[in-house]
Amino acid sequence: MRLRTAFITEVGPRLVNEDAVDIWTNADGSLLAAVADGLGGMGSGGIASKIAISSIKDFLSVVDVTQATLRDAARFAHDQIKAAQKDGTQQMKMATTLTLVAFLDHRLIGIHSGDTRITIARGQGIKRLTTDHSEAQRLFEAGKLTREEMLIYPRQHILESALGIQDEPRIDPVSFDVLSGDKFAITSDGVHGIILLRELKHLFSDSKTPDEFVNRVKFQIESRKPNDNYSIAAIFAD
Repeated sequence: MRLRTAFITEVGPRLVNEDAVDIWTNADGSLLAAVADGLGGMGSGGIASKIAISSIKDFLSVVDVTQATLRDAARFAHDQIKAAQKDGTQQMKMATTLTLVAFLDHRLIGIHSGDTRITIARGQGIKRLTTDHSEAQRLFEAGKLTREEMLIYPRQHILESALGIQDEPRIDPVSFDVLSGDKFAITSDGVHGIILLRELKHLFSDSKTPDEFVNRVKFQIESRKPNDNYSIAAIFAD
């Protein structure tokens, strides 16, 4: 199966881009993609997101990619961020979301912490493969918010898990069979906070290549005036 890829990361209206994105081939031949959205303000979130991805690449470069090693890599990144927090007061509260996927033969495996998301488009359908680790999502799942109320909830961006937080982060596994024709996107909330899932489906349908897709997403976001950094990684399976 051939995998075609593209990604963009844009600063939007902010002074600093605290997102980090990468797509690479590991030493064992697996294709990996990651999006991290840094938190903490004063630019420290950008430090956390970059530490997360660089730490994960280093960790995985000497092991085979499995569900277990992806989780171990995320834990290693969490520890590296915690260590870096001690280097200065500006970095004490830095943390980052992380969504990381690997493609092995005809299967996607991954891990997820925070509110970055994986989405798959297959045929005429589209589906999210991750659940946000946010206060709004928890209240929705508990039946205390409707879906409509969740979209306008004033604390919808309050996260309950990320790498670098004081407590142990929640790290969810992700696993999904991949078929020829599948199209995947990993997005930061600067993307899915502006583009609805049904709109993303049309952008997938209208795009023949990952480069075309990420540029269509960028055009759509810029036409609506972004309010945050925004990043997207796209992987098309042929």
